[in-house]
Amino acid sequence: MQNTIVHLGYHKTATTWLQKQVFPRATSHDYVPRKTVQDAFIAPSGLHFCPDRAREVLSLNGRNRPVLLSEENLSGYIHNGGLHGFLAPEMARRIKAVFPDARIVMFIRNQFDICRASYAQYVSGGGTWGPKRYFETTRYVRGALTRPWKAPVFEFEHFEYDRLVAHYDALFGREQVHVYPYEWLRDRASLIARMESDLGLSLEDLPPEGSRANRSLGAAGLTAMRAVNLFTRQSVVNKDRIIDLPGGQVMRHGAKWLVGRVPVINRRPARLSGRLRERIAEHYPQSNRRLMALRDLPLEELGYPV
Repeated sequence: MQNTIVHLGYHKTATTWLQKQVFPRATSHDYVPRKTVQDAFIAPSGLHFCPDRAREVLSLNGRNRPVLLSEENLSGYIHNGGLHGFLAPEMARRIKAVFPDARIVMFIRNQFDICRASYAQYVSGGGTWGPKRYFETTRYVRGALTRPWKAPVFEFEHFEYDRLVAHYDALFGREQVHVYPYEWLRDRASLIARMESDLGLSLEDLPPEGSRANRSLGAAGLTAMRAVNLFTRQSVVNKDRIIDLPGGQVMRHGAKWLVGRVPVINRRPARLSGRLRERIAEHYPQSNRRLMALRDLPLEELGYPV
């Protein structure tokens, strides 16, 4: 299908806003719900993927317009390093098999902010560990749990964007792969206009200014939620718990809603420690410089470590 658009994340780069406020307004494309995209591309296990079956799930026959897909897990899940980096290349192969001429969309974000947001998402999703243990899990476990191909952990390598960009460039061609910094959302109208021009995308209207799907908890809010999360085993894997209370998930969501609406708790924003910022500053410059060689992006101006 010509003019297909596939947006594959990354996580914590306004994906929920795009999926709820932007892409459903498309008049040029049929926006496909996330669950359908997951069923078509991610649900089939490693050696069970069938392109024809994926086309059936996506209901491609009989459509009058090209499709627009958006699913951040196509780039890999943040809390397990994208299954140690194995998932994203396989998703690229599957997308190529179904949509060989697709336009690929990636949103990236400076690594200081996306790492902080990943930890906040971990706590919001039920996590109980502090940042040090979350980011450096293998230092606190033993045996098989120290092997990221055996046990899921956060991996800094997941946010080396240049590697996935280069992989998609090789599969689809550079002109088909579009990379947008999250920081460009400071001028939403200009970014949306750029996307419309790049992608052949038309929107019915612009999303309302100030609309935001997810708001991060502040430092005290995250501490409060870590305590609440001790009473349910869901939904992240790496965590501690005292007991798995019946209805614990409902309690967790209710507590998150309540904590998020108490301004005094969230007045001080959550920040990474100096040690973690140093780790990020040391890890990503080479990757970001490689990305700037692939794309003319002002990453240094946008706060990316270079």
